[in-house]
Amino acid sequence: MNQKNPKDTQNFITSKKHVKEILNHTNISKQDNVIEIGSGKGHFTKEL
Repeated sequence: MNQKNPKDTQNFITSKKHVKEILNHTNISKQDNVIEIGSGKGHFTKEL
């Protein structure tokens, strides 16, 4: 059987509510440059 340990897998946050909640805890302003590293579908990038 080829079972993967959940700790070793990638998980993506897709909930717009959770993305906004996480970003609300940052001090990112419109003048800041942000480099987003990693793969994904750009959920954070879209909100930034």
